[in-house]
Amino acid sequence: MQAGRSRGAAWAAGWLGGTVVLAVSGLAVAQPAAGGANFPVKPLRVVVPFPPGGGTDFVMRAIAPQLSEALGQQVLVDNRAGAQGVVGTQIGARANPDGYTLTIVDAATVIAPALMAPPPFDVMRDFAPIALLVEQPYLITVHPSVPATTIGEFVKLVQANPGKYNFGSGSAIAHVSQEVFFSVAKLRLTHVPYRGSGPLMAGLVGNEVQTSFTGPGAALPQVRAGKLRALAVTSLRRFAQTPDVPTLDESGFRGFEIRGWFGMLAPSGTPRPAVERLNAAINRVLSGGPAAQVLRDRGYDLNPQSPESFGKFLAGEVVRWSKAVRQYGVKSEG
Repeated sequence: MQAGRSRGAAWAAGWLGGTVVLAVSGLAVAQPAAGGANFPVKPLRVVVPFPPGGGTDFVMRAIAPQLSEALGQQVLVDNRAGAQGVVGTQIGARANPDGYTLTIVDAATVIAPALMAPPPFDVMRDFAPIALLVEQPYLITVHPSVPATTIGEFVKLVQANPGKYNFGSGSAIAHVSQEVFFSVAKLRLTHVPYRGSGPLMAGLVGNEVQTSFTGPGAALPQVRAGKLRALAVTSLRRFAQTPDVPTLDESGFRGFEIRGWFGMLAPSGTPRPAVERLNAAINRVLSGGPAAQVLRDRGYDLNPQSPESFGKFLAGEVVRWSKAVRQYGVKSEG
């Protein structure tokens, strides 16, 4: 594991995350309505760029009712899956910048431009930051048929059987994060891409793939039901919902940390009053009430921030994950 210690430490600053999208229905209202004191004056539609059943969908549906109350308008959820989140995110980037279209993103959004040519969008150019929603560790899970109960046993098993096992990903960032770890651990597995963490969970439970890095929104119910086995967690501290599962750091990969996140964006050019109103409403939802409790129970860390703080966070993520793609030679696979 010595190689894991040295390269894992170099990756210690890495963070990770998850994507969702808010888009408008119907005709756009006049631009002054977006920046006016009465904003919003019509429903918001949430375009989730992954299928139902995954972590992104779970987070959005958890906060939508309370967010509707805070804004005084209905928040509608619309799943638009495709290209591991790119299709839905493009809908958000191209929407009318009137304050009624928001995009909920994860690190897959900041990494997509580095994986695709030409880049489908530019996160810092095409979006305005609204709010960071939640952060999360990733659970490294395996199908129960895999004869390994620790990450150390799993590493030895895969090293002894190169190419025998498959790993799945429901987003570009899940793909890259696993490629990073497998490179550090000197493992060779076959990648199988899915349209989101919901379909990924079905494939993992069905033994189409044998392992995956997955957020708690999708993985935790399957672990609790005994349909998956958790070997390790990618945060530096143990996950409160799985206290018996060790971290990668304490399993021999010193300093290795990958954390996920979900955040909200609006199209670039959205009026500042709308950005501030949306940020205030979202942070109010995250500060207490049933939505915050549901998210904490599923293992998410809530971290309300200003648009400016979230913007700085996004800029750092773009640099970090673009570097990872280059350093580990990861290629897009759908």
